[in-house]
Amino acid sequence: MSALPTSKEATPDTGSFEKLAGLASSFSVGLSTAFAASLKQINPTLKFHFGLLTLVCFVTGFVATWWIHRVIFNENLDQQDPNRRKKALIFFGATMMVAVLCCMGFALKGISPQKLKEVGIGVAIAVFFMSISFFFFFKVVGFLQRDEENNSLDE
Repeated sequence: MSALPTSKEATPDTGSFEKLAGLASSFSVGLSTAFAASLKQINPTLKFHFGLLTLVCFVTGFVATWWIHRVIFNENLDQQDPNRRKKALIFFGATMMVAVLCCMGFALKGISPQKLKEVGIGVAIAVFFMSISFFFFFKVVGFLQRDEENNSLDE
């Protein structure tokens, strides 16, 4: 008899860890969206303005991330639609990218065309490398899911 629980058994701390991870990531995404919304000027000096839009962006980022964690960790939803997690992650990623780009675009108003071109090149490079990292992230997640299925079949 093993003292350690198998992957199918839940320990009392399993739910608390998932809630803590969801809360921590929700808070960090909320802060990131609020930070992006508070940017009012980037060049020549960095200026912030904290107001109602900042608060709304924080709450929206927090709630959206909390929701995505509920979708990811709720195994009962997989019975209804097996691709629900993937669809939710794609929707969440696209929504967050559009929100950040809108906030950054608003902050870049009034920049000279030359500086705007430089910022555009920098953003394009960042998006390219983030796309590569997302690609590898999804490949690793897929590998780990297949590995977990193989390990559960062995037991």
